[in-house]
Amino acid sequence: MNKKQKFNSSEFILNIGYYIVFVLFTVIIVYLFLLSLFTTCFMVYTDEHVYYLRDFPILMGVGLVLFCFLLSFLKKTAGRRAERRIAGIADREKRRIRNLKILTVLATAVLGFGMIWFILYMDLPPIYDQSAVYSAAGRLLTGDFSDWKKGAYFSMLPYQNGMVLMMCPFVAAFGEKAALAIQVCNVPVLFLTYLGLAKISGLLFDEKCGYYTYLGLLLTVPMWTQVTFVYGTIPEICLSIWAIYLGYKFEKKEKWRSVIGSGICIMFAILWKSNAEIFMIAVILMLFMQAIRRKKLRMLVGAGVVLTFGLVAVKGAPIAMHFITGEDTMNGIPMTAWLAMGLQESAIAPGWYNEFPMNLYRNVSSDPEVIKGEVWKSFQDSFVLFSEQKDYAVRFFARKLASMWADPAFQFFTTVNTRNLAGTFSYAMKDFFYNGGIMNTLIYLLLDIMQSMYYFGVVLYLLIKGKELKLERGHLIVVFLGGFLFHFIGEAKSHYVVPYYLVLMPYVVQGYRSMAERLLKINLCNREEIKELRTKRSIKIGAVLAAAVIIISFMQVSVVTNTLKLGGEEKEYIWYCTNEIQWKETDYKKV
Repeated sequence: MNKKQKFNSSEFILNIGYYIVFVLFTVIIVYLFLLSLFTTCFMVYTDEHVYYLRDFPILMGVGLVLFCFLLSFLKKTAGRRAERRIAGIADREKRRIRNLKILTVLATAVLGFGMIWFILYMDLPPIYDQSAVYSAAGRLLTGDFSDWKKGAYFSMLPYQNGMVLMMCPFVAAFGEKAALAIQVCNVPVLFLTYLGLAKISGLLFDEKCGYYTYLGLLLTVPMWTQVTFVYGTIPEICLSIWAIYLGYKFEKKEKWRSVIGSGICIMFAILWKSNAEIFMIAVILMLFMQAIRRKKLRMLVGAGVVLTFGLVAVKGAPIAMHFITGEDTMNGIPMTAWLAMGLQESAIAPGWYNEFPMNLYRNVSSDPEVIKGEVWKSFQDSFVLFSEQKDYAVRFFARKLASMWADPAFQFFTTVNTRNLAGTFSYAMKDFFYNGGIMNTLIYLLLDIMQSMYYFGVVLYLLIKGKELKLERGHLIVVFLGGFLFHFIGEAKSHYVVPYYLVLMPYVVQGYRSMAERLLKINLCNREEIKELRTKRSIKIGAVLAAAVIIISFMQVSVVTNTLKLGGEEKEYIWYCTNEIQWKETDYKKV
């Protein structure tokens, strides 16, 4: 009896956890979808300021519905052709898988060669933090430890030490061409990221979903320029995704090599970029949950293995750098300072970088205890401001979220145009990458449509297949929620949320597949089927959502304008595109 009671209590706790995760995920996704319909953010090339523009929700909504019917029509047409050519159902399925494999290989090859050509043709130099880390790796190899002296870059930001260590082999092997080598290596690493997500998708759903996920990721345009980033972003995403995959394999097969592999991936992911700790926490949480549900010590030990490898990276990099340089590499600006900055205004957008952490160190004190006191005071000031001005607080966080999640480019353009330091871009390139260019405007519109389609796919999955979603299969959802909530409070940057945007792709794909399959079964000429369709829960909720979009389109109340309809800077953006046209000069370069 006691055992039964214990089992029931653990199941009860897990079920509560499931509903909290499911409800929170649903609320966030629906909000992001609605936000993408009503607001679009544009980042400009001069100072990376974000403009908030109105979108076209009703037009976009009609387009999304038509897109679903188009997918259903294409699926039906392809099915009929396959039936005419191939008799057996099993043979047809094998043929489809084979065609998907061929398409995947060809698309990867074409995009891969295109990315490598772009990297070599543009030869973009690292700037900002990229330059600081990359240059420090070169100086470290020559025995120059000035970057770790008190008051220098790594004295303030010790959590960047791991990335320096990771870049050292590239600098040692390729010398002056190391920056290009890192960018070129980013290309296959990005495809490995997509492969890992495709494998997870295959485990969650089926093999075909895995292939569709991979192809969908290839079409994620913002990632095409991310490979030029001389930073730890791409390796961190790749290793973190494979850590999730191997952790999931350990849950299924219980083989130690899987969880050890997951731990190793997490360790190197954190060395490349400390944000990988969010993925580590997701793996540990899922293993811990399995330990409770299945009452298996092996799962708990697995969670300990992953945590151990993660701690080796977190603690090991500063210790190793202290051993090499002899400088203090354990202190510096605490991570809480960046969280405090995320609750402040910025010239770019709410919660973005505003030099608050660096100014604390330079102008207040380098003493960690003094900095912690100032950080806590900043938290208090922000909380008091938000509690006294609630409308401002709501608008602050809505604008912060929009600047990250409703920017369809995810800094696709500024990743390139801010690095035009030599003034060698052709006019065609500048027209594509700079605000006000004809091609720039067209690609922004295309990316805006694609982003709404992306979020809508997840909404469809929740509407149609939401009941099938179980917490033990929610690894990617836990990762997404971790990243979303962290950057909701911490430093904002659309570039930072890309990993958590990508992990939604399996649900996007499955959402559209489910919708296409459901539409295929509907006979619009049959009244009985239409009546039965009206009774379905997903149709009712979908109708409510559609009605909400229409009603919100005409509402002008503060609760709506402060949360969804954040646009209104269309004139300012047009003025900017009309007047800030230095990029049209023949020898324009970023100074």
